[in-house]
Amino acid sequence: MNKIIRSALAAMSKYDIDLKNNYEQTRQFQHATRPYVKRITCNHMDRILHLKGRDLLVRAFSHTGKVEPILIFFHGGGFVTGDFDSYSNICANLSEELGRKVLAVDYRLAPEHRFPAGPEDCYDAAQELLKHCVDWYQADPAEAVFIGDSAGATLSCVVSMMARDRGGLLPKQQILIYPAAWCDYGDDTPFQSVIENGTEYLLTQKQLIDYMDLYAAKPEDKHHPYFAPLRHTDFSRLPETLVVTMEYDPLRDEGEALAQKLREGGVRTVSHRIRNGIHGMLALPPSAPLTRDIYRYITEFITDTEVDN
Repeated sequence: MNKIIRSALAAMSKYDIDLKNNYEQTRQFQHATRPYVKRITCNHMDRILHLKGRDLLVRAFSHTGKVEPILIFFHGGGFVTGDFDSYSNICANLSEELGRKVLAVDYRLAPEHRFPAGPEDCYDAAQELLKHCVDWYQADPAEAVFIGDSAGATLSCVVSMMARDRGGLLPKQQILIYPAAWCDYGDDTPFQSVIENGTEYLLTQKQLIDYMDLYAAKPEDKHHPYFAPLRHTDFSRLPETLVVTMEYDPLRDEGEALAQKLREGGVRTVSHRIRNGIHGMLALPPSAPLTRDIYRYITEFITDTEVDN
């Protein structure tokens, strides 16, 4: 990584916000700094899912407005931040670059709704979307893909595990962009990237600890396989998987460990580590050099033209 860029990232990382006491301000900051600039070039339509005990909103993004295969998208944000407003550009970019209709799920956030509210929301929403994607979107459920970044990648994997464990509907593939998979970030972590990359690359070890503390309803939740998918004991019979990690991401090693577990479980798994990448790069325009690699790997994966690293 360029020394000037590294120094700038390290300087910005010193201003480590106290998430536990300022998560609402973090949400507001994300809204203010991520205006939806793709509104004119991307069609979108909202649908309310009436689920047991609650309603959830799903927003469909389509660059063409035509019938297309679907990506069911779960946004990142540490299970605490992120929503349609802060992720609309990403969803619009995914639709435009991949030629797919993106269905974004507005799941409930911690700490107002702690674990397992988020995974249960995403599971119930995904089951409804897979069940009704023909009549709602004229899309083949056999071609559906789960996709998410960061905490959203965790949720994508967890929802697939829940569907397999509960006998629910599964997608053809899942795409996990820098997933959180172990979800325990103390100094005794078994993953060296948390320590190596946990202070100078924007997403810090302290932030990760705060996110997990806000997300967990009780300490033992952090050992639940639907909280941390690497803690599951069964990695078989899951969708074909793409895992993308970043060289300077504290989550790098656990994401790559998850990919290895899936391979050992017999799941067709492709993984790529992006050199010089940091956490959160999917938020950059698709034309940005390293972000372009993410889109290329996704395109190769869903069109079955990829080469595993």
